[in-house]
Amino acid sequence: MIFLVIWILGLLVGFITAVINPAMHTFSSFCQNLLFYQLTITLTISGAVSFIGHVFRSDMVAESIGWGKGSPFQKELGFAEAGFALAGLFCIFYHREFWLAAIVLASPLYLLAGINHIWEVVKKKNYAPHNTWTILPDLLMPISWILLFIFSAPKI
Repeated sequence: MIFLVIWILGLLVGFITAVINPAMHTFSSFCQNLLFYQLTITLTISGAVSFIGHVFRSDMVAESIGWGKGSPFQKELGFAEAGFALAGLFCIFYHREFWLAAIVLASPLYLLAGINHIWEVVKKKNYAPHNTWTILPDLLMPISWILLFIFSAPKI
């Protein structure tokens, strides 16, 4: 649930700042603004939250997902999420090409994790709260980043 709230927060801040900024007069600039906040808020915070959970609360997170405790892969996933958090933070200072790199870096993990969580529900009947509640944000975050990147492309 927290990741859905983080995704909505990024969209909300992006929408509000676009509405109050008179420079956001084109669809492309509006999408670019939404993307900026999706990356700097959503990617940064979701990466940091996941890093903390998978590294410092590994067994609790594993149990809440319906996974076995004690796997070192939990920490490795957390380390990757720390990189996502840093990439999102760096999106403040670097622009379009770096944004694409951050999207390419994070999207496969989130999309495939979402598909894996669906697989766990369908095939293994894993209805653990953090297995089911993460499906929607795992899919929405990267899909929205990709679409916003495409729609924010400068017109040639």
